[in-house]
Amino acid sequence: MPKECARTSSGVPQMTETPRAPFSESVEMYLVTTTRLREDGQPVPLSQLASTLDVSPVSANEMCHKLHEQGLVIYRPYKGVALTAKGEQHAATIRRRHWLWETFLIEHLDMVAAQAHETACRLEHATPDSVADRLDAFLGHPSVTPEGVPIPGAAGAVTTHAALPLSALSAGQHGHIVRCDVSDAARTFLAKQGVRPGAALGVAAVAKDSVLVEVEQTSVALAWTVAELIQVELEAP
Repeated sequence: MPKECARTSSGVPQMTETPRAPFSESVEMYLVTTTRLREDGQPVPLSQLASTLDVSPVSANEMCHKLHEQGLVIYRPYKGVALTAKGEQHAATIRRRHWLWETFLIEHLDMVAAQAHETACRLEHATPDSVADRLDAFLGHPSVTPEGVPIPGAAGAVTTHAALPLSALSAGQHGHIVRCDVSDAARTFLAKQGVRPGAALGVAAVAKDSVLVEVEQTSVALAWTVAELIQVELEAP
């Protein structure tokens, strides 16, 4: 079991054991990939799972049998793989770590989305829940990433948003930005103006070719073509 240094009351380093993660990185990848590939709640074909993970069908078959025995998936040969409630919970935990790290890397280290995603893919498997909780608190408990991807809560629940394009709002309406479907360069520019997922926003005025919004106590004029790509959840009247 891996060890780390701790200090006794006398200041002398002492080796203590670090608890192992409940599941291996390989198991976590199977769970998360199954979540990503499923459509309309249908089982994921084994061949599709193996191809996406770049493993042989034989290896995928063996792993799915193991996950079935652990109560993480329901695996029926020739029909596919589906997550159990236990598997769903753990997959949500992994996704939560990933999206929290991706948010941190984009907002605080100025990484572009693709680079942040790649780094978060590695960090998600090495992050204890206690660290994820602290990261969540540090970020202000975001419900979405800078790209508008929902972040599961500590219990695995995902907040859903009924959103409208900013261009559909009228002057005087308020809401929260849910997603910005723009390029990385435009997303970075908008974020510097305070226009990012999770930010509170009010529409000050609407012109023929632009929308004037109030965000973080600043007025920002957005071209109509940009406003059409920003999704906003309206505040309840």
